[in-house]
Amino acid sequence: MDFIIIFDQVSTLLILLLAGFITKRVGIINDAVNKKLSELLLMVTSPLLIFTSFLMEYEAEKLINALYVIGLGVVTFVISIFAAEKIFFTKQPQAKRAVIKSAIVFSNCGFMGFPLVDSIFGQEGVFYASMYLIVFNIVMWTYGMVIFSGKSDFNIKKMLTTPAMVAVYLGIIVFLFQINVPFPIKNAAQMIGNMTTPLSMIIIGAIIESANLKDALSDLQAYVLSAMRLLLMPLLAYFLVMFIDIPKIASDICIVVLAMPMSVNAAVFAERFEAEPLFASEVVTVSTLLSMLTIPIILRLL
Repeated sequence: MDFIIIFDQVSTLLILLLAGFITKRVGIINDAVNKKLSELLLMVTSPLLIFTSFLMEYEAEKLINALYVIGLGVVTFVISIFAAEKIFFTKQPQAKRAVIKSAIVFSNCGFMGFPLVDSIFGQEGVFYASMYLIVFNIVMWTYGMVIFSGKSDFNIKKMLTTPAMVAVYLGIIVFLFQINVPFPIKNAAQMIGNMTTPLSMIIIGAIIESANLKDALSDLQAYVLSAMRLLLMPLLAYFLVMFIDIPKIASDICIVVLAMPMSVNAAVFAERFEAEPLFASEVVTVSTLLSMLTIPIILRLL
């Protein structure tokens, strides 16, 4: 990838993030508005971005690549869960350990991953990233629920019926059977889906503004976890694919989404189960800010 293209795309995301930070700081949006914008993103714009990525001509190669993404996604989650469970921070209190594990395992593939993939790889990239999302949702609503709640009663219904997952199901049907979506519907869906990138970065910028930056930036553990999330996990995947015969587009997509900061969804889980939500927000903040520096490094490797 050309460094100028990488720099331009990441700089664009940073400017959008700053727009969210500033609009929150001056009071144009508040926490309640940002929560509703997050719902709009999760329930409408992101699912439509995913759905429209399937509106392309069927090719067996694309289907095979999608299966590779799913397979590599499973492998990387197994590795990251093993690392979180067996290697890092085993002596921390249960609540804090849940945040630490989630920071290592779950990247912000939805809020930041999809916009970045869309801006660099285009429609086909989002199509493959949607396959990774299938694995992400399954792990989030099983392993994620276990580490935060301490219970093993998986919420299968929520796991399989999130708007993003429904968009994947519909998209697969349209792609496999080459269903002709009427132009007005297709055009409107694409226009709304294209809102995902600016909307997601504005939301993240507002989240960062809401955090206590002084506390977040002075927390050493947040930096250590950010380094694991932003560099260790994607680099492990990078070296793994060197020994596996896998299509480059499939490996690139997985590495890019792994290079994202800590998942905002994990921070939401921490809030819901009262598992160190302040610490979770600090890790999200620090990892998001540092990702503006580390993402170009990972993209340059590709």
